[in-house]
Amino acid sequence: MGSALGRIAEEQPRYEVMHALARAAYELRAYEACCVVETSYESARGMVRGDQGGSFMRLAKFIGVMSAPANDRREKIAMTSPVFMSPEGEDGAGRYVMQFVLPKSKFPGGASEAPAPTSDGVVVRDLPARYMAVRRFSGRMNEDLVMEEMKKLREALRADGVLLVNGESTPTQYAGYNPPWTPGPMRTNEVMVEIDPSSIPKLESAME
Repeated sequence: MGSALGRIAEEQPRYEVMHALARAAYELRAYEACCVVETSYESARGMVRGDQGGSFMRLAKFIGVMSAPANDRREKIAMTSPVFMSPEGEDGAGRYVMQFVLPKSKFPGGASEAPAPTSDGVVVRDLPARYMAVRRFSGRMNEDLVMEEMKKLREALRADGVLLVNGESTPTQYAGYNPPWTPGPMRTNEVMVEIDPSSIPKLESAME
């Protein structure tokens, strides 16, 4: 991830901003389909505390950061931003998933074009196009801050009548854009949740 403090130089998932609601401090984005490499981890301390069970290094090895690439082509792959973390399944129950997005500029056809992992517990898969509500904030990554921002996002969506794609069981995802040494005020963090696109026309009408 980019070394210049606060600057995000890496390729990012492609999306279009549908609406930016300043009063509620969130955006509605239409994300293109993309390809991710992911791994699961368990943590009794929460989603972002600690080393996430070594999950970051498992994914970093897949793309060849600080080691020979752990994929069947031994192919180095550029780091992208952000790193995604989310609960695994509907209830989470102490299990989480970390994802790197693979660069679309290199693998425009998705998982079918990407190398296969050679490490256990690492999977490459495609994500479909989706609509996401996103709230951006700064600060050091810590569990209390992330949970508070997730709460604010979901409360704002509820107040605006924006429906989540799987109702209240829809997990909220965390996205971190900067390396660990970036000072808190210069960090870009986001929380996001997938929404039901049928909510967008209703929101547009309410804004008129």
